[in-house]
Amino acid sequence: MLVKVLLISLTLIEFGASPDPLTVLGRAWDQWDAQHYLYLATHGYAATGDARNLIAFFPLYPALIGALALTGLPARTAALLISNIAGVVAAILLYEIARDDARERAAFRSAAFFTVFPTAYFLLVGYTEALFCALAFGSVLAARRQRWLTAGTLGGLAAAARLTGLALLPFLLVELYLARHVLQGAWRAIASPLLVGLGLLAYLVTNLVVLHDPFAFLVVQRQHWSHSLAAPWVGFADALRGLTWRVPWERLTVGGGEIAGGIVAYATATLSWLRLRPSDAAYATAVTVMATFLPFWLSIPRYLLSMYPLFLLAGRIRSRWIYVPMVGLSFIALVIFGLAFSRGYWAF
Repeated sequence: MLVKVLLISLTLIEFGASPDPLTVLGRAWDQWDAQHYLYLATHGYAATGDARNLIAFFPLYPALIGALALTGLPARTAALLISNIAGVVAAILLYEIARDDARERAAFRSAAFFTVFPTAYFLLVGYTEALFCALAFGSVLAARRQRWLTAGTLGGLAAAARLTGLALLPFLLVELYLARHVLQGAWRAIASPLLVGLGLLAYLVTNLVVLHDPFAFLVVQRQHWSHSLAAPWVGFADALRGLTWRVPWERLTVGGGEIAGGIVAYATATLSWLRLRPSDAAYATAVTVMATFLPFWLSIPRYLLSMYPLFLLAGRIRSRWIYVPMVGLSFIALVIFGLAFSRGYWAF
């Protein structure tokens, strides 16, 4: 909450508080994909025109915005309310996940680093990050406590919010295998990964209804968003080339930021196999593959917010000489990138 208050205060100082603070925050944070989610919440998916390309965005978040707007709230306010509440819930759930495996001090360090991560401003703005993290972390925690139906339901909702929700499938399968000798109510356990698949199915049905093809989003992703399957070194090489020709700010974000994000993703996946549960490692590996097997690396630092094993590993750093500077530098980056995002600069 303190981090939220500080980011909000800095944004209001930067942009002024008139005509009213909420309007100022809404305008400052209504950047990039946030505008697309608001359009979907108020207009729905379209079969023609430029709006047709918005089929690339999963339906849960705009549906929740639209449902909350039915109460009379402006859609922009509803989006910010969902994200800010979900961001707090995600931090609490991450703390509980970490506390299951480590001491409370390590759990606190994990959650603290999550809240000051360089891209944690996406837990405030109208993006899916906060909602997805809350659902995914909730699914993980429920599985850890063998509440399989809850884990599957939350996983299915996560898969209806973002494609990376499918990373919960290998996570749940590994958790089920490790708990096979103590399973009670096998049908509930088996249902949990199926429920995750239902989340993706809801998105495929949306594609079918709107564009008459359940896999229409693949064509849109390739043609309009430059997303298709490619070896990870293709995206890495493209990011390297970006360091030579992009403007200085984009050299930092599109070039250097994506390279750093990719390195962190692969390091996290590797260390997870060595230091964490196999299910955590399976999740980290799946997220890494989905974020980097693309011809154009984009938004990887933002996707790292949902990679909870990264924060579990950070929480296990006991040396203050390493942890405190890491958190301090991360917070400085958070403020810089957050204010740049509010100014309309590309910041993951």
